[in-house]
Order: sequence, then C-alpha cells, then structure tokens
Amino acid sequence: MKKQLLIVFITLICYTANAQYTTLLDFAGTSNGSNPWADFISDGTYLYGTTAAGGTSNMGTVFKIKPDGTGYVKLFDFIGSLTGSQPRSSLIYDGTFLYGMTLQGGIYDMGVVYRIKPNGTEYLKLLDFAGTANGKLPQGALVSDGTFLYGMTIQGGTDDLGVIFKIKPDGSGYLKLLDFAGTANGSNPYGSLITDGTYLYGMTYYGGANGMGTVFKIKPDGTGYDNLLDFAGTSNGSNPIGSLVSDGTFLYGMTSTGGVNNYGVVFKIKPDGTEYSTLLDFDNSSGDQPNGSLIYDGTYLYGMTRLGGINSLGTIFKIKPDGTGYIRLHDFDGTNGREPFGSLITDGTFLYGMVFTGGTDNYGFLFKYGLITGIMENIELNNTSSVFPNPFSVSTTLQLTEDLKNATLRVYNCLGHTVKQTNNISGNTIIFNKDNLPGGLYYLHLTQNNQTITTEKLIVTD
Repeated sequence: MKKQLLIVFITLICYTANAQYTTLLDFAGTSNGSNPWADFISDGTYLYGTTAAGGTSNMGTVFKIKPDGTGYVKLFDFIGSLTGSQPRSSLIYDGTFLYGMTLQGGIYDMGVVYRIKPNGTEYLKLLDFAGTANGKLPQGALVSDGTFLYGMTIQGGTDDLGVIFKIKPDGSGYLKLLDFAGTANGSNPYGSLITDGTYLYGMTYYGGANGMGTVFKIKPDGTGYDNLLDFAGTSNGSNPIGSLVSDGTFLYGMTSTGGVNNYGVVFKIKPDGTEYSTLLDFDNSSGDQPNGSLIYDGTYLYGMTRLGGINSLGTIFKIKPDGTGYIRLHDFDGTNGREPFGSLITDGTFLYGMVFTGGTDNYGFLFKYGLITGIMENIELNNTSSVFPNPFSVSTTLQLTEDLKNATLRVYNCLGHTVKQTNNISGNTIIFNKDNLPGGLYYLHLTQNNQTITTEKLIVTD
C-alpha cells in the first residue's frame, strides 16, 4: 500500500495536569510540617525531606514518604536550643544515618549539625554553630567523602561572611577549612559543595571581584583554593543561590539574578575555570530567580525557578547541556504550589520536588512530575487520518484515507506507557472507546507491517 505522508517532527509536551503533575502531600502545619525549603533524597523505598516550619513547635520537621504519596511519617519535630530549628538544608544518607543542618536553633541559635536514623530514632546533635569560631546559619546540604562531612555556613567565621568546614559523622574532628573574606574569595554561600574526589566545588552568593558571587574550588584539607569565576551581572549572571552539578567534563549551575534580562542564567564552566558559557538567559516567560540547583539525567538538565512562567509563580524546565532544547515543562499556579526554593530529584520516570507555599492550606506541598519517555519524546504526526470528536468523554472515531489490513493500534500515556492495544484491525474507520481511561492527554499510534500509519493526539475528558 503506497502512502503519501506529510511528516512533522515535534517535541510533545503533556500539559494536562492529570497526566503528568501529581500532588503527593499537602502540608498542614502542626501535624506534618510546612514550608519546605530543601530537596528530597531517596533510599530506594522512601523519599526523605525536611520542612523549614511547622510541626509541634513550628520549628520544622524531618519526614519520609513513599514515591506514590503513601506512607507519610513525621520522623522528628525540631524544638529549638536542644535540637535546632528551621532546617533549610537537604539531608544526606550513609546507609545508617540521615545527616542534616538547621539554619537556627542550638545553644547559640546559629544552627546545628545533626544526624537521625531513617525510622526517626537516635537523633544526635553533632555540632552547635557558634559564630566566629565555626560559622553560623548553614543553608546548604552536607557532602560526604566517606570519612568526613563537608559543609558551608552563610555567616560566621573571622569576617562573618561564612566558612567551609568538615566534621566526622560522629561529631568529632571539626575543622574550619576556609573563612570567606569578600572580594578575595567570595562570601555568603547559600548552596552546597560537590566533590570529584580531588576538589570540593561551590559558589558564593556575594563577594568576588564584582561583589556578585563566585565559583570556586578547594581541596578537602583546606589547601588549593582557586577562584574559578567572578560573576559580573549582565555578562554571566549574579548571586547564585543553589549548587553546582557535574557531568564529568563541565560544572553546571544557575544564578538567581543577572544575565541579559536580570532574571538569572543557566551556565556551564570547566573545573579549571575555563570555557564558561551561558546556556540560557531567563526572561520571565522561561522562568525567573532560580533558587535551587540543576540535576542531570545524562541527556537533559532539569531545574525549577522560584518565579516566572505563565503565572509568575515558578516553573519546571529542562535544557540540554549544550544550551539547546529548552522546554518549560510546568507552570506553578498557586493551587498546585508556588515558589519552589529547592531542587528536583528523579528516578528516571518521575521528577520529585517540593514547593514552599501553595496547596490547600498554603503551607506548600510535595509533588511528582512524569517525564516523557520512549515513543513520546520525538513522535511523528501525519495527516493520513482525522479524529472526531476530540476531546471526547465516551468514544471517538478515527477516519483513515485508505483501508487497513491486520493493523495494530496502541494508545500511550504521557510517560510512553502502553495503556490500550488492539490487534488485527481492518478497514478505514476505527471507533475508539474511552472505557476506564482517566481524563488526560494520550497518543494513538497505528501500525501495519511494522510501519507507522498514523499517530494522533487524543484528549480524554472525565
């Protein structure tokens, strides 16, 4: 059968919330926490996180929840001087303990380093931050090399501009590796360190030659500090809040302001400080003021912006490491959250994240977002068929220009999963029934003799 096909290659985005964006938990304050600021981590069974407020004393919580939204457990309530308060740092896990930091609380109300077991037992305060001697007000997460935990504080140290430190997982062996000093080496780091086994890499929010922040590296023993980049505003961004991510060749990051439009940038730079490149200048439509970090899945970098997008309440986006392929995946609208401060994680099928406010009680909530995979990433649409009605709630009719013989019809959801299949189809008219499919966006793919005959987008209503 000879076909005259007009092929149009497009990247498909599933905008239907039912199909891709799912709320896992609405925070409610005292009972389960409020206003999450940090990121999830996963042990393969549970997602673990913290809230900056809420809980019994309204000083924050540690919690866990399963990736499908079930099994929520509040593991710990922070109570101030004894345990810390306002955890804005993400957790890390060594297989036995979860480790984290609080922004405030502890003996001096300058934050603490703590550990706790994944079942909520054996909480132990490892360090009270005290200001000049060892730093104060940590916001980023810890990083481990198997022997020491490494971290940074926003303030404290000799010049009250923050420090880099290390400490053993049992609370011993604290050592201040660097006092930030402003112009010379940056100041006020809000993000976390990353390590390649030889150097620790990070960013500062202020300081450097232009007072707009820096990218730096330092060895785990405190030697070998090198200022890799001074942010300068319009040309390369300013004031990074998140952390770096590496693909083994480049370091990637974001700034909260600066760039052409002063809405922040996505950038990359080599670990030796060469080959800086701006990958994206945010322009409000694409997002504004990213506060978190990027993640990398081997193909795309994914991130969130705190503001911008259609509703100016934040976005989820992806972009390729060469700066191409930018797609705004999701716009927060208030009811589905607003102002995401943290970063995403992924299991290859879903992105998981937290938003600071919005939801039922406006205390923020947890969400997952389905990634488009497989056939859905670069599917071919053509004009050999028509579908009517579309959208539909009961059934629709697919009309073809030529007869089929022993064709196969498959229907995929936005994740590329087959949800319906019919074999041995003949003729040029096919009636497709909704049956038990939930409302959302689907893709009908018709093949004959292993060749694509047509693909149609279907919009199913409840």
